[in-house]
Amino acid sequence: MPDVVEICSDLIRFDTTNPGGTERKAAEYVAALLSGMGLEPRVVEAEPGRTNVVARVAGTDPDVSALLIQGHLDTVPADAAAWSRHPLSGDVADGCVWGRGAVDMKNAVAMTLAAVGGALAEGRRPRRDLVLAFLADEETGGKLGAGHLVAEHADLFEGCGAAIGEVGGFNVPVSAAAPLFAVSVADKGLRWYEVVERGVAGHGSMLPDDNPIPRLAETTLRLVSSPQPYTITEPMRVLASRVAGRPVTDPDDVADVLATRTGPFGRMFAAGIRTTVNVTRVGAGYKENVIPGEAWARFDCRFVPGHEDGVDEHLTSGAGDGTEVSLLRRSPSVLSDHESEWFGLLTEALRDVSPGCEVAPFVFSGGTDNKWFRTLGMETYGFTPMLFPPDYDYPAMFHGVDERVPVDSLRFGVRVMERLISL
Repeated sequence: MPDVVEICSDLIRFDTTNPGGTERKAAEYVAALLSGMGLEPRVVEAEPGRTNVVARVAGTDPDVSALLIQGHLDTVPADAAAWSRHPLSGDVADGCVWGRGAVDMKNAVAMTLAAVGGALAEGRRPRRDLVLAFLADEETGGKLGAGHLVAEHADLFEGCGAAIGEVGGFNVPVSAAAPLFAVSVADKGLRWYEVVERGVAGHGSMLPDDNPIPRLAETTLRLVSSPQPYTITEPMRVLASRVAGRPVTDPDDVADVLATRTGPFGRMFAAGIRTTVNVTRVGAGYKENVIPGEAWARFDCRFVPGHEDGVDEHLTSGAGDGTEVSLLRRSPSVLSDHESEWFGLLTEALRDVSPGCEVAPFVFSGGTDNKWFRTLGMETYGFTPMLFPPDYDYPAMFHGVDERVPVDSLRFGVRVMERLISL
């Protein structure tokens, strides 16, 4: 069985850019590794080339619930000209594996394969059934990956009481004697909108009759600058209290602790306690001397579980007669129990490898394939365990330039996963 570093590097070299590529070759590589473990992987495609691989590992105790370990094979695009090393190089240098997918999330796929493969090679079967799912299409919503499997092949997940995937299980840089690991118990929900301002087209040399661009600018500024109230869930109160080393309950205090005392995670954690509204695309016109007849902007809105209703009101309230607001896409939020037996198992696995560590839940600011598996009744958690050095900016690696993962962090993750599958 290849080492986790070799597997991660190999996976990065497959171009699984989404949109623009396919997962098939990477999936075939994964299926071959699974077959080499003595498993019988099932390959499923919603469309040609958009390949998913699922395998079940039989456990020793049929009376306990199965665990789904899932990870996606696709990545977002990367501009090679902006990188220090080619994003498909899979280079191992400066103590890291470099390339697109190194943290999102071919690292987790590699850790899973190395942990399960290593255990089986030594004759160690897991206590519970494991379902291993390596998925297509997460980066554009997952309809051809997890969504397709849940809708058309739910039998593959029979008996699974919980699922783990991205993002969580990492250490937060706090000044404490032992590491503090944050495990995601929730994903924020998503609503994407398009706002169109309509006006009167005309010649750029004349006084405008009704130029829609200034109105779009005013609308955009109003939408993104209006303060959103804190919507703090219990997991985020627990996280803030663990970071501070004391009970933290006041919303302003929670917000301050999470934003200012968690290093590079501050922006991510701060986004987990309120609805966020970000303008991400704008467009208008086709020539410098033509006043356009319309201008548009698109907004990425993320809401905390249980707080979706206010998003639509925020986008539509105050819209003028010439303003059109339309919902482009919606994904639900998900929330699992941070006091469950499953969360306890994740905590135990971390503490077995990192004795004395603290483990706290959090609300992830983005969305993952957990939204699909939650519909099958599973508890879902972000758990790709890694211990990072103090100077490593993990959040900046997601969809960023020079994405890379420390080799030692990968090997730590394999040890935690090996412990988890034995529990």
